[in-house]
Amino acid sequence: MADRPWIATEDVMAEVRARVRAEVRARLARSGVREFEDEAVFLAAEDLLARALERRDRQLLLLPELLDDEDDWRVNPSLRLSSHRPIAGGAIIWLKQKLLLPITRWLYDYSRENFARQERLNFVLMACLQQLAIENVRLATRVEALEQGRPTPGAPADTTGPA
Repeated sequence: MADRPWIATEDVMAEVRARVRAEVRARLARSGVREFEDEAVFLAAEDLLARALERRDRQLLLLPELLDDEDDWRVNPSLRLSSHRPIAGGAIIWLKQKLLLPITRWLYDYSRENFARQERLNFVLMACLQQLAIENVRLATRVEALEQGRPTPGAPADTTGPA
């Protein structure tokens, strides 16, 4: 049996990811997102979204803290049966649970899955918005420092000047 060279899985996966990334970029550019014709713009946008998605913990998001009420942004698909009738309320709830609920259970399950999907999307959008806000503040700080002739925060010190 002849010696075959080993193929590194990481290299193959990196090549596959690069091809998929190029196909996605080309498809989006053809579909009308002209900014993605520039690969650097596409990679920067992809990087921004990836960094935003790294924040999987809801505790790390600022926007939900700023909203007045959790009901403003959280989807709540709970199903609670109640009645305002003091005497007939128990019988009405029993009828709803035994007759109507089984008939409409499929609709509730379908809606609950969509609500969960919507909540995940809301979280991703909040994470992306937070990442954009952070980067906007950093850029505004750097622009302000450059306009005032100060060293920019986070930039390396200039070592090319006279000693």
